[in-house]
Amino acid sequence: MKEKKMGLSKRQKTAPLMPMEDPLMELPDGILSSIISLLSLKEAVKTSILSKRWQLIWTSHSDLCFDAVNVLGSGRRAEPHCVFNCQNEMDKKLQRNRFIKRVDQFMQQRCWGPKVNSFAIHFHLGKESTSHVDHWLSCAVMKAVENIDLNLSVWFRPEVDFSSSTALENYRFPCWLLAAPGKTCSTVKHLQLASCSLGASSCPNFLTSLVTLELRSVTINDEQVKTLLSNCLLLERLSLHLCNDLVNLNIAEPKARLKVLNIQNCLRLEKIEICAENLVLLEYTGFLIKFSLKCVPKLVEVFLNFTGESRIKGVTYALTRFASYLPQLETLNLLCVLGMKALKLPENVVAITNVRRLMLTVFPFDDEDELCWISYILKAFPLLQKLQLNLFSPSFIRKPREVERHFPKCPHKHVTEVEINGFYGNQHEAELLTYLLGNLVELKTLVIGPRQKVYKGGFNKWVYEEPSCSCYKLRAESVREWLKIVVPLTVHLEIC
Repeated sequence: MKEKKMGLSKRQKTAPLMPMEDPLMELPDGILSSIISLLSLKEAVKTSILSKRWQLIWTSHSDLCFDAVNVLGSGRRAEPHCVFNCQNEMDKKLQRNRFIKRVDQFMQQRCWGPKVNSFAIHFHLGKESTSHVDHWLSCAVMKAVENIDLNLSVWFRPEVDFSSSTALENYRFPCWLLAAPGKTCSTVKHLQLASCSLGASSCPNFLTSLVTLELRSVTINDEQVKTLLSNCLLLERLSLHLCNDLVNLNIAEPKARLKVLNIQNCLRLEKIEICAENLVLLEYTGFLIKFSLKCVPKLVEVFLNFTGESRIKGVTYALTRFASYLPQLETLNLLCVLGMKALKLPENVVAITNVRRLMLTVFPFDDEDELCWISYILKAFPLLQKLQLNLFSPSFIRKPREVERHFPKCPHKHVTEVEINGFYGNQHEAELLTYLLGNLVELKTLVIGPRQKVYKGGFNKWVYEEPSCSCYKLRAESVREWLKIVVPLTVHLEIC
């Protein structure tokens, strides 16, 4: 019996080894490419070690995003532009060289793959890296890329001291590279640039395919913007952030498709002149400047956020004169920072009859506010249909100061919907709501709750944030019961 067992063992040892079947290996390339598309670029590249067949499957990935996380394995997902884990200049340069070398290798292999949908570089690179960045862009363009996102700025981390960092001269973006050799037009539809420059030698003719353009901390002047727009007649959205060479911005292309214009914190800007027949939404953040809106028949929505020493004058200007210059304006979205209780609104109210929706964000909304502005709004906007108030009461607890408030009676017959966000049930909030309920005689719907609502730009792009006031949870039920008592039965109440 022992010999039989030993003989069986010997036969088992000499039996030929059968290859294990891998079901993934049997799948068509198209399905494998679909699997790759569901992974991040970093995860997709890792699949190249699985087998010979998988070595180049990752090159079918259509979205290429190169940042410190994907390329160097450093930084945190929440900080996609994080570059360095060390502080001295030599180590930073070594990391930069490692980044460039690895992206060079990636792009060399990716040239064998199919179409590229998006290409992004989020890393601190400057003029000295021009030849490499140009080559990467050229490869992406050859693959008919439609989305390009270059953010070459430094991402500051609190645990890293960048005070001694050597500033890099900005990379000059080569517009001429956007058209592949032998082709007269570009496939690029969406372009985002940060911490770059567009020199006088740039060729805007190669930007004619653009639908959206976002420039952040980009060196570009008034004349260059004018020339660029004259060549980008398909452009529908233009964003200019921290472009501090702009002084007198002239958006004068009446027949262009431009629908959304976003101007944010261009610190030297003094005047904006707009003539754009298809413009629908204007978003402006910055100092109070001169607006000249000549030919904007479709401009129905405006967002304004005035900053600096002019913030109080800016809010007053928005509530008194700005809307009257735009007879077709329907929605006014106004962010007020440290201004409402200090406003000096005129006694003689000039009615603005075109605005149907008013969205007012008050930050902070504290208990010392005398609320004089609410009666002014009811008088100044007699045909208003929806009022949205986004309140940001301080999260700290303090003893409220007694404020004597005098509300004039202002019956309003057109507001049918009120939305109040950031409502904690404090005394001044309760007085504001009570006043509205007593004067909005045709009110049909009241949406109210403690969540704070923040505008993120674009058409109705808002996000909710949970209440910052911890004490609200302690009295949430009592606030709900109070609301059910004071809100008339004829009004549909939504507590969110």
